[in-house]
Amino acid sequence: MLEKRTLAQTLHIPRQWPYMFRALNHRNFRLFWFGQLISLIGSWMQSLALQWLVYQLTGSALAMGTVAALTSLPVLLLSPFMGVVVDRYAKRWVVFWAQMGAMISSLILAILTFSDSVQYWHVLALALVNGVVNAVDMPARQAFTSEMIGNRDDLMNAIGLNASIFNGARAIGPAVAAMLVSAVGLAWAFLLNGLSFIAVLIGLMMMTGLIAPAPRKSNSSSVSDFMDGARYSLQTPLIRIILVLVLVPSILGFGYTSLLPIFADQILVTPLIPEGSTRLGAMMVANGIGALLAALRVARTNAQTDRRKLLLNGALGFGLGICLLAFNRSFWLALPIMTFTGFSMVSFLATANTILQTTAIDRLRGRVMGFYVMTLVGLGLVGSLQAGFVAEHWGTPIATGIGGLACVISALLGLRSKALLTLVPRNE
Repeated sequence: MLEKRTLAQTLHIPRQWPYMFRALNHRNFRLFWFGQLISLIGSWMQSLALQWLVYQLTGSALAMGTVAALTSLPVLLLSPFMGVVVDRYAKRWVVFWAQMGAMISSLILAILTFSDSVQYWHVLALALVNGVVNAVDMPARQAFTSEMIGNRDDLMNAIGLNASIFNGARAIGPAVAAMLVSAVGLAWAFLLNGLSFIAVLIGLMMMTGLIAPAPRKSNSSSVSDFMDGARYSLQTPLIRIILVLVLVPSILGFGYTSLLPIFADQILVTPLIPEGSTRLGAMMVANGIGALLAALRVARTNAQTDRRKLLLNGALGFGLGICLLAFNRSFWLALPIMTFTGFSMVSFLATANTILQTTAIDRLRGRVMGFYVMTLVGLGLVGSLQAGFVAEHWGTPIATGIGGLACVISALLGLRSKALLTLVPRNE
């Protein structure tokens, strides 16, 4: 008789994952994690291809900033209110339908590009649609993590692992996109991104045993639920200072990403790599490698980790990295700078995310993460517009340097926060 083997045995999936990957012992999280791994590679492919498409269509820094801003506008206006929806309904299906919307948007862009009929206004319209999808999807996915895990001790590891695939995909996706763009054109990157969503949709449908949404007060309205979340976020000192620390780079720091095509095409020129799209892909891969290393570092943290130090060092390093990029004129030196910047950024953001999720109470977590997404992504609207405007009038390096300096000052001021001292582990 042949011994029957399970799928896990056939694929050599361990019954118990190593400590660094311990959150994968939770089946629902494992399904989501592997689905996201595939989907996020597609998303990062589209990120690079879209930047290059807009640059080809317009050649304008302000136009690229406008696309990023339109993606952020619905997140800014809607995500805090979508946090109420996330807390009321089954998070799995909120994420499912949001991912379905993102897939349809990507496939439409692929069709327009394949038919050679894509115009700048098409990109703007789809950016707005993606912004609405993100306003729902981002707070839902953030709050959904704790539901899939169930064990609070593994939550920090789960967030670190989520950040690791996000940034691992950042390293792989742009490299694949750069090769595709050079070999067969932009449309294939958009098509493959659309198809990549199938993996996460299947994972979501296969989940079982999820926690039902907490019952709400029968007489509570959406407005009162929203105000409960707002009061809690603003009156909890640790949550408030984290949101403030994220606010500054969101408005002044992260806008540098919309200017990277200009750095790659006009400033960081090298005869060894004549194609600007290839240089842009290499820079994003370098950034993604640094970010992946930081995410794995966060995944290894435990109760004895000094999260205050990790948070503020990451914020300070991110600002310094942007300043170095602003002054640099060598493509080859830009690669380690981008790696350092990516490492610092994820050290900061993954730690901030972990602090918020472990601090927020269960029934308000969706609303807290809605405010976090609004601050991180939604206010990127202001950051993208100001970066594009300053770059258009005074140059890309000046626009980038201003953002870097602001992030450095913000991190140094964070040293004075008493609330952050609660993150320092106490020696028994």
